[in-house]
Amino acid sequence: MPRIGAILIGQSPRPDLVKPLVKANPNFQYIESGALDFVDPADIPEPTSEYILTTRLNDGTLVRVDESYLLPLLKLAVANAERQGAVMSVLLCAGPFDELTGAQPLYRPTAMADTILQTRGVSKIAVLSPSREQAGAIHQKWLSRGYVPTVFVDPGLPDAELAQWMREQLHYSAAEYLVVDYVGHPIEKIQALERTLPIPVLDLGKVVTDMLRHVTT
Repeated sequence: MPRIGAILIGQSPRPDLVKPLVKANPNFQYIESGALDFVDPADIPEPTSEYILTTRLNDGTLVRVDESYLLPLLKLAVANAERQGAVMSVLLCAGPFDELTGAQPLYRPTAMADTILQTRGVSKIAVLSPSREQAGAIHQKWLSRGYVPTVFVDPGLPDAELAQWMREQLHYSAAEYLVVDYVGHPIEKIQALERTLPIPVLDLGKVVTDMLRHVTT
């Protein structure tokens, strides 16, 4: 069975992130490889940059890590998956990591979403940030790609209530798309947004699974 690298910013295994990949395309074996597999958690420095990412260790502990700290470790994670025979890899994180590459094709959700939006001629976007801490960096990420972003912070409501809240926030917005800037939301949450909002929803996690459905062995 051909192999695809499932590249994590935390530690492997992460069945919650890999299960949607298997469901999208069960014709591949998914090789989990985590950036923090290569370090002692006690050695992870306190984050100081504007772009702070949150992930989990394999015992479930939440950790906050600078994007810049993760980049060289992610390069090791990609190489590790490729050594195990991965013919391509997918990054399971919404962080841009524009400098991350591999010897085999590597798919990054932010870059994939950017391509989709550009192809469709979209310029004004609403963006749902998973936390207030990340909102500024997320705004800058999309602004630097040429969009006019309006960032909203996820209030943590149940799916239906979140969708209605988001609809209210968009009432006076000129946004053409809602970008859900996170990888790992339950599909039910995204479906509630898709049913309720007057504009299309582009979820960075769903971008990956939609792509995998079209990959052939």
